[in-house]
Amino acid sequence: AEPILTRKEVRQVFANFPDIVMLSRELLGQLEGRLGAQAQPAWTAASGRVGDIFQRMAPFMKMYSLYLRNFRSALADISAWLGSKGAFAAFVQRASARGECRGLTFQSYLLLPVQRIPRYRLLLSDLQRHTPAGHVDGASIAAALQMIEGVAEFVNENIWEHEMALSMVEIQRALGLKETLLAPGRRLVKAGVLTKICRKSHQQRSFYLFSDMLLYSSGQDEAAGHRRVALEDCKVMDVPDAGDSRNQFTLISREKSFIVYAGDAGEKAAWMGALSQAIVAQREARGTLQMDRSQRRRLARARRSTLMEHPRVAENFDAPVWAPDESAARCYICFRAFTLFVRRHHCRACGNIVCNACSRKSIVFVGRDAARSEGRGCDQCIARLFGRDALESPPGSVHRFLARSRHSLDAGTLMQSLAALKLGGSSTDNDGS
Repeated sequence: AEPILTRKEVRQVFANFPDIVMLSRELLGQLEGRLGAQAQPAWTAASGRVGDIFQRMAPFMKMYSLYLRNFRSALADISAWLGSKGAFAAFVQRASARGECRGLTFQSYLLLPVQRIPRYRLLLSDLQRHTPAGHVDGASIAAALQMIEGVAEFVNENIWEHEMALSMVEIQRALGLKETLLAPGRRLVKAGVLTKICRKSHQQRSFYLFSDMLLYSSGQDEAAGHRRVALEDCKVMDVPDAGDSRNQFTLISREKSFIVYAGDAGEKAAWMGALSQAIVAQREARGTLQMDRSQRRRLARARRSTLMEHPRVAENFDAPVWAPDESAARCYICFRAFTLFVRRHHCRACGNIVCNACSRKSIVFVGRDAARSEGRGCDQCIARLFGRDALESPPGSVHRFLARSRHSLDAGTLMQSLAALKLGGSSTDNDGS
């Protein structure tokens, strides 16, 4: 006859339950040998000991973590099988009706191992409370209780890490990401929906704050746009409420800067607090890491190569917030009206909207890790950052020229750009992501 459940399905439900049974039998055997009627010497309250038994067994109780990690998925599988497997449902019903089950369901018995570690802790706490001071077993009971509390903490942490990993795998699957989200030390801090001010409209985005990066997406499928922002060099700035603009804040980074707003003041405060704490924690964690000599040499070579190949290089640059398209009908520099043939372009240095004639030069932006990206710069920013002579150099990418003009934009310069925009815009790519 066909089995009610396959071997694989049985393992899905019980995980390492056979190991837990063996451990429990060993603990029971040692306690009976110490407390039972046949114990030699006979047990006496004045000189009897049990704490040492729990001390020896406590390290092995960490095996409960595997069962507990599997518990939720086991309950989900059982619920599904009760509806789809008639033979399994009939077996569970017959077994539950037997007197030995005392009216408890199959799921209730699966819960018992989950409760075992907390019950051991309560037992040892009671023993410690009722053991007289100076008793021969007092020190062993205290040590055993401390070990069991350590096991409980280990199990809880193990479960939390497992559930965190499952959450990240689910996010990765839902968004259709090609690269894995699982990384050593990475954890999910907060997730939710915020409205991002894009260059053409205000659009809702799903935001996922991890311990080392911020991920946001415009949808729940592979075709949706996704963007990652490293937290190490991020800044979070409040945007005071003004008129219809409420609950806004700005996220500034070297890769991208933009304004978002939450549904209410409480949600805004929660997001700003979570982001600020994650940024500080990531900087502290990165500060403890030391770059080895080969990495320093590699970054130095990459930096020198960039400076030699490009005449206009901006280092340690914070991306500006882009002005929204509807905020400018004319070029910011020459005031020429935008038409079907005179197109809008965003300067990557200040975020203002200019025409093609006023933004023929490019700037290469270099991050701390020597990663570089090239973007359009308006004539005003080119002159301000690299001098008026830079306006006479060839436009675009100039790998064949070996000038070495460079400049670093600091937070003060960025704040001036933001003030000029009156915080009314947003930085996005051409696709509005």
